[in-house]
Amino acid sequence: MKMHQIPTPTMSQVTMLNDSITTAEFMVSALRDFFDKPLEEAQKLMLSIHRDGDGVCGVYPYEIAIYKAVCVRDKARALRFPLRLMVQEVK
Repeated sequence: MKMHQIPTPTMSQVTMLNDSITTAEFMVSALRDFFDKPLEEAQKLMLSIHRDGDGVCGVYPYEIAIYKAVCVRDKARALRFPLRLMVQEVK
């Protein structure tokens, strides 16, 4: 039997950007629902994003990072929030 080497997936971080319209409640909810953050961690990260302008939600294989970012963006748009997320390769 021939062994095949499985390539290591490209890892990417999802960063949430602050804006003046998206509510803190929505941000905390998104961090909990899509990034599996416990309540306390989600609240701290939301405050950090508000204070610093952005914050890393997590690091995932590229396809999963894109999927999570798109899901959050779509939910935000459905509620008329302009929330933006970035997906960047981790080197």
